[in-house]
Amino acid sequence: MRQRVEQLDGLRGIFSILVIAHHHNAFRDSIFYNNFFVINSSLFVDFFFVLSGFVIAMNYIEKIQTGEDFSTFIKKRFIRLYPLLFYTEVLFIIANLIGDQSALKNVSDLELSYYLQAGFDTLTFMGSTPVFGDWMGINYPAWSISSEMISYIVFGLVLLIVPAKKYWAFVFLSVLCVAFIIYKGEYMLVYDYGFIRGLLCFCMGIFTFAFLRDRKLHLNIFEIPFLIVLIAAMYMTHHFEWNLIKLIFPILFSAGIIIFASSTGIITQLLSSKPFQYLGRISYSLYLNHAIVLIFVNICLFRVLKWTPTETHIFCSLIISISLTILYSHFTYEFIEKRFGKFLKTKLG
Repeated sequence: MRQRVEQLDGLRGIFSILVIAHHHNAFRDSIFYNNFFVINSSLFVDFFFVLSGFVIAMNYIEKIQTGEDFSTFIKKRFIRLYPLLFYTEVLFIIANLIGDQSALKNVSDLELSYYLQAGFDTLTFMGSTPVFGDWMGINYPAWSISSEMISYIVFGLVLLIVPAKKYWAFVFLSVLCVAFIIYKGEYMLVYDYGFIRGLLCFCMGIFTFAFLRDRKLHLNIFEIPFLIVLIAAMYMTHHFEWNLIKLIFPILFSAGIIIFASSTGIITQLLSSKPFQYLGRISYSLYLNHAIVLIFVNICLFRVLKWTPTETHIFCSLIISISLTILYSHFTYEFIEKRFGKFLKTKLG
C-alpha cells in the first residue's frame, strides 16, 4: 500500500474548515452555528485522530523494533508537531496579555499565573490530561495535539514491547478506552481525559490500515452513501440525548477512510484536486491558527467597527475568518512548520 493517500489529505482539509465553522460560535443563535451539522462539526477532530492512526501505522508498523527506532520515531513526531504548537501558544499568551491592558479587555479577569500554567500544560503535551489541571487551554484546539503525541508514544511502546501481539494490544487498549468513556458517561472528552478519546480513534486508524493492508478494493459506489450516512448520523446525534451514541463516529470515520482510500470516483477526484490538496497540506496550521483569527476578526468587526450581529454580518464574519485563516496558515506552514521544523531537525539530528 502506498505511503500517502492524497484524497484523505483533501478530506482532512475540508474537515479543518468545518472545525473553523464550529468554533465560529460567538453568536450561538445564528443559523450559521445553531444547526445540527455545524454544532457537531467538532466530531471531525476524531477523523483527524483516526486518519493519524491510519497514516502512522501505514508508515511505521514494521519500523519500530528497537529503543533507537522508538527514539527516532518520537523525535520525528516532536519535530513535526512542536514548532507550530510552540509558536501559536506563545502568540496566544502575548495576545491575551496585550488584550488585558486594552479597552477591549474581556469580562473575565485572568492573571499572569493562569496564562503561564495553561501554556505550560499545552507545551508539555499534557493539555488533554488532568496532570497539570483540566482547564481549557489558551489556544483551545491545542488539546488534541497533546492527545496526538500521547497516542504516538503508546503506539511506539506497543510495537517495542509486544510486537508479536501488537494488534491484540491495540484491541485491549480500545476496549479500555470505550469502558472509560462509558464509565464517565461522556464521549466528548477534551481537556481532562481527551487523550482517551484520541487514543480510541487512533487505534481505529490502526485497525483500518490492518484491514486495507493486503486488500485491493473498488468502492466508488459507496462515496455518496457514506456521506449521506455521516450526515444522518450527525443529525441523529443532535436530536438524541444519549451522549454515548457518538461512539459510532470512530467507526464511521474508519469506514470513510476505507471507502475513499479504495475509490477513484468523482468525490475522490475532487479531493485529489489542487485546491483540496493545498488545504490538506496546511491543515495543521489551519487547525492551530483558526482560534486566534476568529477572535481577532470578531473583535475588529463587532467591537471596533460596531457591526450589528445580523445573519448577513455573521456570515461575512465567518467567510472573512476562514479566508484569513487560510492566508495566515500559508505563511505559518512555510515559515514555522517547514523552516523551523527543518531547523529543529538539524539541531536534534
